[in-house]
Amino acid sequence: MTLENPGLSRRKLLRTTAIGVPAAGLLAFGSTLVTATSAEATCALVDTDGWWGSKTSRGLQNFLNITQGARLSVDGVISSQPSSLQASCPGLAGGWEWVDDAQASGSQTIVAMQTWLGVGADGIFGSETISALQTHYGLTADGALDGPSPTIEALQKEINQYLGQTNVLDAVKSFANNKRVSSCS
Repeated sequence: MTLENPGLSRRKLLRTTAIGVPAAGLLAFGSTLVTATSAEATCALVDTDGWWGSKTSRGLQNFLNITQGARLSVDGVISSQPSSLQASCPGLAGGWEWVDDAQASGSQTIVAMQTWLGVGADGIFGSETISALQTHYGLTADGALDGPSPTIEALQKEINQYLGQTNVLDAVKSFANNKRVSSCS
């Protein structure tokens, strides 16, 4: 992300707006006070409950679009996953398209996630990808996701942490340019 106002560094922007922004949804810019609607203040944030449903998938798609330039459709669906993997992942709640193993072609969201994690990118959310995700969060890598799962909860927290910061930066940037906030789908 680049700031269009070269005189305002990202650090100064965060320091200036950090007080009260997350708690109250307010942005102070100069002497003008701008309130963000609750939808703008919580755009794409997900529940941190350890269950991976369509909201977590939407948050992940937004996260990967912003951090990796993935250009994913933000539909909340992880498509074409082999049904044989479903039993080892009871933490995967909804928004997963399970198909016969022979028909499974993988998901672009999972390809982007695998690239982010530095593992082979085939689009299938198998034990190697799960283990890489667990390792990324410093958890025991067993290749399975219980329900609720500490791994999923850690992913949800990272999504929220990054997208929450992005929302604040985009809201201030949009205000400076007299536009609406539109970073999330």
